[in-house]
Amino acid sequence: MNWFQRFIVNFACIFYPVKFYGLENIPEGGAVLVSNHLSLIDSLYLRKMYKKEMYFLAKKELFKKKCIAKLLGSFGAIPIDRDKPDIKSLLAAANVLRRDCKLLIFPEGTRNRTGTTELQPLKSGSVVLAVKAKKPIVPIIILKKAKIFRRNKMIIGEPYSFDEYYETKITDEIVGAMDEIVKEKMTEQQQKLIYMVNKSKKAVNEHESSNG
Repeated sequence: MNWFQRFIVNFACIFYPVKFYGLENIPEGGAVLVSNHLSLIDSLYLRKMYKKEMYFLAKKELFKKKCIAKLLGSFGAIPIDRDKPDIKSLLAAANVLRRDCKLLIFPEGTRNRTGTTELQPLKSGSVVLAVKAKKPIVPIIILKKAKIFRRNKMIIGEPYSFDEYYETKITDEIVGAMDEIVKEKMTEQQQKLIYMVNKSKKAVNEHESSNG
């Protein structure tokens, strides 16, 4: 990131602070980072998490205004049609991985507006891109929707690969099975993060009670 991008990210995270767990799990080289999506701040959290070269897929509707499109592009956003991804967007995403860079995808396809943090059905783009490029997938979970001056938490899980399919013809059935594994991995991290947060709260409460 250049100084202007760092300024925006750091400034935003003053108002929307975040704590990271598992930063050591981010691998060297190319990888597909998959995260749940709860608010517009999520992308800034993830840029705060990883300051090196990273790109992400964003719905094409965000690029209608030239000034916004230019800003998003400077942050590494690649416009994509969520319903009918075009070949240009897919090639751009694949090229990111070929250059051994990080590609961030919100596999739910859009922000979760259900009022819960339960993962929504996943779209298949992340697993297909990862397998075609022979790159690992890294599951990421954001604890809750961003709220001003409320510290959020985010966990990065260990990378894993679908290397058994690297030299195999990928059928719809295989893609569906891989999507389920991705969701399972993300759910595992979500449960782990909730457990860590609850354990920390319990420790604080016990400490306050003993001092009270």
